[in-house]
Amino acid sequence: MRRLSLPVVAAFLVISSAPALALPGFEAGVRGTYWFPDLSATAQTTTAGVPETKFDVKGDLGVGDENFFSGEAFVRFGRVTLRLGYTPIRFDGNKTLTRTIEFGGETFSVSDNVISRLDVDMLDAELQVDMLRHDLIAASFYLGLIGKVKYVDGEVELTSSALTERRDFKAPIPMIGLAAGAGFANNLVRADARVTGMAYSGNHLYEADVFASFVPLPFLRVQGGYRYIDLKVDEDDIVADLELKGPYIGAQLSF
Repeated sequence: MRRLSLPVVAAFLVISSAPALALPGFEAGVRGTYWFPDLSATAQTTTAGVPETKFDVKGDLGVGDENFFSGEAFVRFGRVTLRLGYTPIRFDGNKTLTRTIEFGGETFSVSDNVISRLDVDMLDAELQVDMLRHDLIAASFYLGLIGKVKYVDGEVELTSSALTERRDFKAPIPMIGLAAGAGFANNLVRADARVTGMAYSGNHLYEADVFASFVPLPFLRVQGGYRYIDLKVDEDDIVADLELKGPYIGAQLSF
């Protein structure tokens, strides 16, 4: 087997770490993840000011866990990073009811076979400003503040043989939080975390994303992490609680 010379190995390491060496200049890229979350969700509607049945989408409607793709584009100028993200969430269920559910002014009775659907689209616009960013010989560290708006567009639908009823909820939710990360071996290996949240007027949204990554090829970063979302939207005619948490895998292309 032919041995690689020391200069060749060194050159490969330098080239592989090139995207990470953009500090404190310019960097842009895209990030995609495939998420394996566990779902916990409830919903309750109100008709003519009267609260109806609060139901569990898993226990009452037979909704199962699903996996999802998520995407993000970003650009960084020195200490400032802008991100745009999109996460589409789709759940379906099919179950014969074991209790009566009142939803949107309609009654779904015991023994009705109900097909259910829970869709939530999440769009993110995020600004991160690094308050600390230090680069050592072969390591780096940053700590930043995050300002963010997450627009949530959701819909719950129940269908039996006799009727279909749906309710939607929409809310732009402002959030604030922190970001931190550290890189080693000229950022060939990294660990990063973002935590954001906000609670107001009966609504709340808390989100955390923690991940590790490494660079196997120039401009490519492979990632693995854990994501958590806790959302409550309280509108005039619906209250929806949604919790998603679980691991993901992903990749980032940047230059």
